[in-house]
Amino acid sequence: MKKRLWAMLMVTTLTISMTACGNTGDKSGNASNSSASVDDSEKIKVALVCKQLSDEHWALLKKGAEQAASDLGIEADVIGPKSESDVQQQVEMIENELGSGIDALGIAPATPDAVVTALQQADSSGVPVITVDTDLPDYANKKSFVGTGGESAGRMGGEYAASIAGEGGKAIILRGRAGDTTHAQREAGIIEGLKSGGVEVLEIRDCMAEAEKAMNAMQDMIVNYEQIDVVVTTCDTMAQGAQRAIEGANRDIPVVGFDGTASVVELVEQGSVIKATVAQAPYEMGYLAIETMVQLAKGKDVEERIDSGATLVTKDNAEEYMKGLQEKINS
Repeated sequence: MKKRLWAMLMVTTLTISMTACGNTGDKSGNASNSSASVDDSEKIKVALVCKQLSDEHWALLKKGAEQAASDLGIEADVIGPKSESDVQQQVEMIENELGSGIDALGIAPATPDAVVTALQQADSSGVPVITVDTDLPDYANKKSFVGTGGESAGRMGGEYAASIAGEGGKAIILRGRAGDTTHAQREAGIIEGLKSGGVEVLEIRDCMAEAEKAMNAMQDMIVNYEQIDVVVTTCDTMAQGAQRAIEGANRDIPVVGFDGTASVVELVEQGSVIKATVAQAPYEMGYLAIETMVQLAKGKDVEERIDSGATLVTKDNAEEYMKGLQEKINS
């Protein structure tokens, strides 16, 4: 089923891209916009530059963004490099979009320092900028952040992991790229949640949000540590890598992921070593990002922070969650 869901998502996303010109949409809030606005009669064009588009989270975010663009009748480019580690390609995409005459820009920054430098062009041209999924807290000209409350959502996963490990238990954390504020916030929340349950963190390993790196790291730690009671990851891709290493070693170490991708939720439902995932709402995140940019393009005020929400998915509610996800994929 997960392969069918993923295939449907990718086909639907491609179809929308072809029919809506890669469109994006509109939503509002409350932080002032001093940039030049476009008249309602003009065709609004916005761009959303993601960290990547090759996994389920980003594909679903793209689909939500493109649906918003279609609903709002605006033009949007929803793009991203093949890998989160390809920072230079993301910077080039930002620069190219700013040079194309867009009315607003959304960015999910892979590396804050590199991206902020590229955004100087937006500052000088008066293009309003929002951050999506990952914030840039030190970027003064940002109009809004649209995404998950990373630390509170991470705490949710950490607390659940602590309930599995039990007081006095020992945990491993596999995290994404160092310097990525989203993974840093999730990690901080996970640590807080684990410690609140009396669980010791044995090691935190940077696995670049990649399954293979997570699998290799987990293989090493299974050898290095006599006792591991739970593994917590800052994205589902790494949860799957950890799962492969654990099951390959014929161990039964529970894993808690983060993202709520269809493939991982199905593994949770099937009773694999992945026991839970903190599900973001990427479809809603993409939709809200477009709505927010359209409001800015029209010269309207938006909220400084727009929380797209998070849910803990376990075996108890996985089936219900998958039904909701299926509805979004088919919408």
